[in-house]
Amino acid sequence: MIDEVLSYLEADVQTVEYGALDDLTLAEIRELEPQRREIGIATTMRDGTNVAISESWLRQKILELCADHGRSIADLTVIASTGVFDFGSTNPYVIHAQNILDEFMEALIIAGQKIGQIRPLPGQVAASEELKAFNISAVYAPTGDENALIKAAQRLRGRDFIVLNSVGYSARDRDIVAQASGKPVIQMRRMLAGTLGKALKQNRKMSAGEELLEGSALRMRLTKLTRREYQVFDLLVKGLANKEIAGELGISHRTVEIHRARMLAKMGVSTGSELMRLIVQNISRAKI
Repeated sequence: MIDEVLSYLEADVQTVEYGALDDLTLAEIRELEPQRREIGIATTMRDGTNVAISESWLRQKILELCADHGRSIADLTVIASTGVFDFGSTNPYVIHAQNILDEFMEALIIAGQKIGQIRPLPGQVAASEELKAFNISAVYAPTGDENALIKAAQRLRGRDFIVLNSVGYSARDRDIVAQASGKPVIQMRRMLAGTLGKALKQNRKMSAGEELLEGSALRMRLTKLTRREYQVFDLLVKGLANKEIAGELGISHRTVEIHRARMLAKMGVSTGSELMRLIVQNISRAKI
């Protein structure tokens, strides 16, 4: 799931993943099944096994995992789960999939759209009966189950939009539903990536090199650089030699040379002096 979300991002980010079920055996996870009259949350194990766990337990576990995190754009925290409510946080550095879904659904409802939802647990469908008043129809189909997804999509052909109501649904699941229904299909992983990408873009401070290239076509070339190539670019523009850059980044002199060569090629020049000359020309044009 995380790899797919990251594949939709333009930014190169470092991630640390915390799983609520990490280190638990399957037997222990089975003990976390929803209690009677509790809706429950669906998740898929690494071996493809689909399980349901208690929403109240998961909420508490997520609160524990999020403690002391989400304090800045450099410490952005993503709660990659729908169906878990009432965190009570307005922290801009904590992105919650359920909040994204709620805002999107509200926009569709206000626009008068007929909405179809595909949910991964039968109990979630039963609990959504009251949504019919908002022109929302929900059906059940487990993640990764092609036949069930096709049947669900066919039942929702009369809807304007179909929402895959869990981050567990993959890009393949989305394609199956879109083909079977002929309708626009909203996938939570893409929505999550969109919100994450927007947060990164809005909060990203321009480096000294970016500021020098502001308004120039050269700045577009920066987007092609990897995170490490960008770091080398920024330090080079600040006047650091390869040996000094290696010390700053904690990598070898040879590694710096490799990243520097790739960075210069992507910027369309052969040497650092050529790059600086282009930057100076850009500054001169900006002053005219």
